[in-house]
Amino acid sequence: MKVGSNTSEDHHFVRGIPVYAISQILHNIISGGNGPHLLINGVKRPMPLIRILEVELYRTLLSKARSFGLSDDWIQALIKKDPVRRQVLRVKGCLAGSKAENLLEQGDMVLAVNKEPVTCFRDIENVCHALDIGESGGELNMTIFRQGRELDLVVGTDVRDGNGTTRVINWCGCFVQDPHPAVRALGFLPEEGHGVYVTRWCRGSPVHRYGLYALQWIVEVNGKPTPDLDAFVNVTKELEHGEFVRVRSIHLNSKPRVLTLKQDLHYWPTWELRFDPETAIWHRQTIKALDCQNL
Repeated sequence: MKVGSNTSEDHHFVRGIPVYAISQILHNIISGGNGPHLLINGVKRPMPLIRILEVELYRTLLSKARSFGLSDDWIQALIKKDPVRRQVLRVKGCLAGSKAENLLEQGDMVLAVNKEPVTCFRDIENVCHALDIGESGGELNMTIFRQGRELDLVVGTDVRDGNGTTRVINWCGCFVQDPHPAVRALGFLPEEGHGVYVTRWCRGSPVHRYGLYALQWIVEVNGKPTPDLDAFVNVTKELEHGEFVRVRSIHLNSKPRVLTLKQDLHYWPTWELRFDPETAIWHRQTIKALDCQNL
């Protein structure tokens, strides 16, 4: 990836995915997963359900962890587990809406999971991979160090099925959908509802002219709550061509905003895209246009 800066120099950096992470998924797909069937290269295969701890972690040297009050017993245990790297994992943040969000805090040191010391990202991935969804309920018994105290917490994991975004709605020239994980990783979801996230807008559209841009949630339309895409469709499909619409939104920086825009169904009809896992094809359906009835 090439990144520019305020100098005349260009900076390059490379990111990769560990082979073991891909091989685990491929093995589960080939051997038969426990998730929904998806069409891949003309063949339907059961996809694996992946358990993950929706937490961002970073590494801290044990020498620095000692200055925060981590005991010598734990330092020795972590050194014994990984004598080369001599590090401990710390919590940078939790994905908004995750099961770990209200349990783990920024700065927590993750010492052990299921009574076994952990020192690297792969240790966390392995314990998540080993979870038996049917029996354990996807929970991890975690030992953490927080503000001078050692705590034992039962933290739930979240399930990914590999589908990602499966529904997108275009209204007045903006694309709305459920927030994808990269948005949730920033750690904020509005309490009023977080199922209608604006990801993109089109130039020359009503939302462009009236300033409803990306990186915000639409939480109300004409005073009616829109906590999810179904509620949003039910409200917007009743709006007529040329009608002024009052929209309340909340930006990614948590600041609320209210604006009014004029709907144009002639050039900017309301439509949606849905992904069909049975055929692996996206289908477009018109919700409302100037010369058609509601579908």
